[in-house]
Amino acid sequence: MSWDRIIGQRRVKDLLRRVLSSGSVAHAHLFWGGEGVGKDAMAIEFARALNCQTDHVSPCGVCASCRKINLLQHPNVSMIFALPVGKNEQSGDDPIKGLTEEQVNAVQEQIRLKAENPYHRIEIPKANFIKINSVRHMRRDAALSAYEGGKRVFIISHAEEMNAEASNSLLKTLEEPSSDSVFILTTAHKEQLLPTILSRCQMVQFDPLGEEELRDVLTGRHAIEGERAALIARLAHGSYTDALDLLSADVVAQRQEAVQFLRLILGSQRIALAADVERIATLGDRSAVERWMKLLSVWLRDALVLREQGESGLLNLDHVKDLQSFNRKFPAARLGDALECVEGSIALVGKNGYLPLIVTGLAIDLKRLLASS
Repeated sequence: MSWDRIIGQRRVKDLLRRVLSSGSVAHAHLFWGGEGVGKDAMAIEFARALNCQTDHVSPCGVCASCRKINLLQHPNVSMIFALPVGKNEQSGDDPIKGLTEEQVNAVQEQIRLKAENPYHRIEIPKANFIKINSVRHMRRDAALSAYEGGKRVFIISHAEEMNAEASNSLLKTLEEPSSDSVFILTTAHKEQLLPTILSRCQMVQFDPLGEEELRDVLTGRHAIEGERAALIARLAHGSYTDALDLLSADVVAQRQEAVQFLRLILGSQRIALAADVERIATLGDRSAVERWMKLLSVWLRDALVLREQGESGLLNLDHVKDLQSFNRKFPAARLGDALECVEGSIALVGKNGYLPLIVTGLAIDLKRLLASS
C-alpha cells in the first residue's frame, strides 16, 4: 500500500492492506489513538484506495479519482467536522446554509489546508461541536449511489465532538448502512462516544509515532538539522502535529518558561507569578498558549516517570538534574492529578475559554496538587 504521506503506523497499514485485499470492508470503522498520529491522514488514504481506478489495494495516486481525493474534491469522499451554527439555522437545513461569507471562506481554507497536509487539524472559529444537520446531510448523501463504481466514504473527524442529537442520528445511519457507503470515525477520545456507536464500528487503534520516525520526517521533509529535530521528536511525545507546532517555536526557551512557571507557583513571589500568568495569557494566540501548556505537561510527565521508574523513558533528557531536584523537594506531589489538570486546561483553551481565567485556575490547582504534603 503506497501511502507515502502516512508516517509510520506500519501495523495499521498492514491491517488495512489485508482488509482491502479481502474485498470485505466493514461499513463503519473507528480510527482511534492520540492526537497527531495520522488517523485522518490514514482515513483519507483508505478512501483513496477504495476509489482508485487502477488498484484498490495500492492506490496509484495519478488517476483522476486519486487526484480529486488529493484535493478533497471527490464526490465520493466527504469530511464531517465541527461547524458554527448558522444564523437562523433550522433543523434539516444544509449545514453550510446560514454561515457568513467569512465563515464559508474559513471552511474552504481549512479544507484546502487539510488537502495540503492531511495531519492538519481543522479549526474554525465558533465551531464547538458537530451539528445534527451535518450528520443528516451525510445520511442523505449516503443514500445515493457511489460515483464511478467506487465507495462513498464519510470521514467524521474528531467524532467525539458530535453533540447528543448528532450522535443519535449517526447511530440510526450505522444501524441501516448502505452497501455503497463506508463510515470512518476518528477520535483521540473514544470513551466520549456512545457505546452503541462503538459496538457498530470496526476498531482500529493507532500507535504513538516513534522518536526515530518523527526525527526522520523532520530532517527529510522539513530540512531541520539533526540536534534540533531530535529534541522536537522527543518533546512531541509521538505526535506529528505537536512536532510541527514545536517547529514554529523556540522550544528551549518556552520549555524553560514552563519550568519557571512551576518555580513561581511553588515559591512565594506572588507579584512575579501574577505577572507571569498575564504574560502567558497574552502570548499572542491560543496555539501558543496550548503549546506552552503541552511543554509543561511533558515536563511534569517526566517528573512522574523519573519518580516511578528512573531515567529510562525521559523526554527532557537534558533536564535530569532539575527533575531530580523537583522530586526531592516535593516527594508527595500528586503528579498524575497535575497532568490531568494541565490536560483539562488545554481542552479549555481549545474550546475558546477565557485565557487569563484558565491560566490563573491552572496556577492555583497546580500549587494545591504539587505542594501537597
